[in-house]
Amino acid sequence: MILLVPDKFKGTFSASQIASRIQEVIRATGNTSEEIVAMPMADGGEGSLEVFLHANPDAREVMVYTKDALMRDISAPMAVCGDTVFIEMARCSGLMMIDQSERNPLNTTTYGLGLMLMAALDYQPHQIIVGLGGSATNDGGRGLIEAIGLENIHRFDNIKIRVACDVKNPLLGSEGATAVFAPQKGADADMLPVLEKRMEEWVATAREWLRSLGRESRLDLDTHPGCGAAGGTSAALYAFLNASLEGGFNLFADMVSLESLIERSRLVITGEGCLDESSMNGKLVGSLAELCETHCRRLYVVCGRNRLGSHESICDVSLLATGLEDHIKEWCRADWRSDYLPSEGSLFDFGSSYGIIAGCDEAGRGPLAGPVYAAAVILPEGFYHPLLKDSKKMTAAQREQLRPIIEQKAIAWSVASVSAAEIDKINILQASIKAMHMALAGLNHKFDLILADGNRFNAFIGPDGARVPHKCIVKGDDKVPEISAASILAKTYRDEYMLKIDKEYPQYGWARNMGYPTTEHRDAIHRHGLTPHHRKSFTVK
Repeated sequence: MILLVPDKFKGTFSASQIASRIQEVIRATGNTSEEIVAMPMADGGEGSLEVFLHANPDAREVMVYTKDALMRDISAPMAVCGDTVFIEMARCSGLMMIDQSERNPLNTTTYGLGLMLMAALDYQPHQIIVGLGGSATNDGGRGLIEAIGLENIHRFDNIKIRVACDVKNPLLGSEGATAVFAPQKGADADMLPVLEKRMEEWVATAREWLRSLGRESRLDLDTHPGCGAAGGTSAALYAFLNASLEGGFNLFADMVSLESLIERSRLVITGEGCLDESSMNGKLVGSLAELCETHCRRLYVVCGRNRLGSHESICDVSLLATGLEDHIKEWCRADWRSDYLPSEGSLFDFGSSYGIIAGCDEAGRGPLAGPVYAAAVILPEGFYHPLLKDSKKMTAAQREQLRPIIEQKAIAWSVASVSAAEIDKINILQASIKAMHMALAGLNHKFDLILADGNRFNAFIGPDGARVPHKCIVKGDDKVPEISAASILAKTYRDEYMLKIDKEYPQYGWARNMGYPTTEHRDAIHRHGLTPHHRKSFTVK
């Protein structure tokens, strides 16, 4: 499954339009059958209402009488879904509702948002979600409280108010609503001190009103993190309506069960109008990158403008206007496993599908001492980690970092070993294959195809007595994710064992050489002889 999770391209395309465009290109470039799930996203600002409606097919849009930020009569939409009402502040008190020449936070108000909150009561909600962002105001939410009226505040007491906002700024001060956000709404340098003084006066008044209502627990509206959002609108919602201030991305992600969708996907594509450093700091792209990293999925970005360049959390970036088709064809090609799967699906009577793949690899064929270890791993489709590759090309620290990730995320994994004594009896090749067979048998999960590293492997018989098809892949540990993961587990478990027996025989330096034929190890053998852990059939010169 390919998952599309774009944001809006501000001023040009909605998130839904971008998702449709990407899906169109995926199909046009040859991937005609793979499931594509489009889940447009928002963080509470402009476009959030559309995303809410898309995420909740049972929701309906209703129009209500309200005021814009300059107190002009308008009708604005909100969404009703069961016992939840969703309100997008930008639709009433937003910059999008007024002309550029009219933008002046000395004149704008959140009164219209208060009217929409009162209109929401007609639907008897148990929950009201308010998406903040794109506001034209800097009144600290005073207007919305005046629209509601102190006598009506209690009507919200049994309603859960959730506010989607991604900023942590306080209401006042150098990092507050006025200093940071008012210039974006038309405030010049001369306005800023006036606006800040007005905000300080509002805080004093708000505290008096809160005391009169018996709401002393929310007197910290000037310092509480996030109360500077949307010109301080969040402060009024927090203090008077006991609202919870939540990260917009997290709120929407929970709403659509985004983590579950990511786990089901093999790759994720997102989009943003302008990709820059701020994109990775609390905005949708950065938050999505964290989720994809947690669930080991590839993340690609389509954007209108790229000021970021590249980023370790993003696999690749494509500009919407140039090269999109070529990028999508590479990212989403239907035959993405063709580099290492058999060329004909009928080779193993699978038709066109290979089912569940188990990768296996060994570690320790070349040492003079210690067992040979092997691992078998079944990964979820699309498993990705930037460090995942041949374990021999990784540092010990990188292998140890990936081991618990593989163990946690794998559908199934197993590790087995064959002792030095048995290696001497059946030879190292057969011992390596036996260890891989033992690891495969320990998976306790059905698999349809075995991909083994190297060029030699013996037929494996499954628990039902039938042969499980296999393919040997030379240097597979650097090509196939399942084999790479198996190589990491085999290597780390073997190293762990060698460190353990090094304490018993420290003179051989196994903690450093892991039993391999280094000069140190050979010299120690000549001085101290062989141990029960040595492979006596191996030539020691």
